[in-house]
Parts: sequence; C-alpha cells; structure tokens
Amino acid sequence: MIRKTLLATSFAVALCGAPAAAAEPGPMYWDDPGHYATDVPGMNYDAHLTGPCTNMDRFTFGRGPGGEALQCRWIPNQWPPIYTGFWQTSYELVGVRDIGSPCPKPQSAAQAPDGRPLICMGAQGWQAGKYNGVGFTPM
Repeated sequence: MIRKTLLATSFAVALCGAPAAAAEPGPMYWDDPGHYATDVPGMNYDAHLTGPCTNMDRFTFGRGPGGEALQCRWIPNQWPPIYTGFWQTSYELVGVRDIGSPCPKPQSAAQAPDGRPLICMGAQGWQAGKYNGVGFTPM
C-alpha cells in the first residue's frame, strides 16, 4: 500500500513539475524584488488597473501586478457619482525630476520631489499636472 502511494505521489509530481518562473519585466533593484529603478517615493505596489484609489494629488503612482506603471486619476462625469479616483495606465515613469528641467521625450511621466505628478511638455520641460480628456491640466 505504501509503495502504491509513493508511486502515485511521484507520478503526480512528475506530471505537474515545478512551476515556471515568471519573467521579470524591466530593470529592477537588485536588492528589492518587485521594485524598478525608476520607481518614485510613495509608490503604491498594490495598484490594479481600474481599481479605486484616493491619492489623486500627490504620490499618485503605483505598479500593477505585472509591473506596469499606473497613476491614480479622477474620471470626470461618472454616473453614479463616485468620489474616488481609479488606477489608470501611465506614461513611462522615469523617476523623480525637478519642475522645468529638461525631459527625455514627450509622453513620459515623473514625480516632483514634493510628490506632485509631472508630465513632459517638450521644450517646456517637466510640468506639474495631468493629462485628461480635455488636455493638460496644471497643478
């Protein structure tokens, strides 16, 4: 009886095998798994796309379960009215930058040292604000 149990167990282990390791997207800190080199202070690592959030003004960035950069934003004209923001896809996050400093490329995001979200505005450099349905909204 013990032999049959051991044989069945070893057969089940052979069929299932070890779980495959998931690929790690993007550059990560070597000593802090799950965190990326471009992460910012106050980053939320429990964010989920379209999930509710409340940090819409400062420290607005998070990472989804797959490592994607997300930002907590208000969605206007919701019905029924909801008084929280929602995690939405963010431009490529490049870390902490100073307002007005040159930025690498349009459609990139950063965070000011005081926690405000920044958007690359081309020749104007990094500017505090967000893009929404009607364009850029300064903060």
